[in-house]
Amino acid sequence: MRPIQQDKPMFKEGEYLFTTEEGVTTDELRTLFDEFGIIKLDSMIVRDRSYHLILNNDPGLSIIEKKAKKFGKIRYIERNQIMHKYNSNR
Repeated sequence: MRPIQQDKPMFKEGEYLFTTEEGVTTDELRTLFDEFGIIKLDSMIVRDRSYHLILNNDPGLSIIEKKAKKFGKIRYIERNQIMHKYNSNR
């Protein structure tokens, strides 16, 4: 197999995936992330608490994680990874 090219980005800039505790409203999430300029905040699956967040002014994962921890109602948050295809033929 051919390795993934190193010059390709591993994450989508300004995009995060996260899951909340039960009972968190979209308004609470908008208030939490509003200072970073929300481009998109959508639920990923109906009746699930997973979200896709796109920010205009991405402060970086460490700042986003700190805000999420302080908020106390987000179970996890991660950067949105880019899946790369590679050729397994020789």
